[in-house]
Amino acid sequence: MVEINLSEEVMVKIKQKIGYQATFNVPDIFAAIDFADRNSFKAVEINLCIPVFYPEKYKKKEREKIARYLKDKGITLLIHAPEEASIFSFQDEVRKNSIKILKRVIDFGYDIGAKTITFHLGFDVLISSNGKILGIRELFPHQFKKNLTESLSILLSYSKGKIDLSLENVGSFGEPETKEIIKNFLENENLFLTWDLGHNNLKYKPHQKQDEFFMKYSNKIKCCHLHDNHGDRDEHLPIGEGEIDFNYYLPILVNLDAYLIFEVRPKELALICLKNLKI
Repeated sequence: MVEINLSEEVMVKIKQKIGYQATFNVPDIFAAIDFADRNSFKAVEINLCIPVFYPEKYKKKEREKIARYLKDKGITLLIHAPEEASIFSFQDEVRKNSIKILKRVIDFGYDIGAKTITFHLGFDVLISSNGKILGIRELFPHQFKKNLTESLSILLSYSKGKIDLSLENVGSFGEPETKEIIKNFLENENLFLTWDLGHNNLKYKPHQKQDEFFMKYSNKIKCCHLHDNHGDRDEHLPIGEGEIDFNYYLPILVNLDAYLIFEVRPKELALICLKNLKI
């Protein structure tokens, strides 16, 4: 456990950017907003892996009501896209349906007044070969690059003028061939980043610390996921209860144009994060 001790200046900035992720013990979006409001969070990120947040459950009138409710409460809404989507899948039908799902999320986010959508690229298909594990991405790099480039182009074009799309460091994000494509979109298109500090602390490939990459593109970071671990697995502990040095990272993160989201579950663990921050 690492005790968190931050300057008063940093603490003031944190209070203006802090939020939590709503997942499995929240009945609907209105309840997610209410929890944020009651506990002085500035933002809430709803996780669309959870059925109660599925876009199809909210028709036009309810979407308009959510947008008004957010404005009345002064809460910023962020969205975490469904993790089932895989935008580089080698199965054409899977990839096209993943794009369709994410387009639906973009429309939903736009309708309810959300600020940012965090999304994943998808996960590699792993092949066992003579004692080694190979990813299909490694075996067919040209097809991987083609699929990913095409999918990102479609999604970024569709989201322009509606909502920010923010790519999270998870899955094959850290692989060299992926970074090559991501860099091009960061430098030339409207792609943004979600920096997950828990994933950043994992000691196994491809997650090892990516501080240099994120600092290079710090102007593109729109969301930071805050949770803790001991480096060997993705534990999603309250901050301060693992080994991540938040005394180092938080003074950097508060100066970014990004919300700081406690990605701990259930939601009550976000209150422990506040306690460990001494808020």
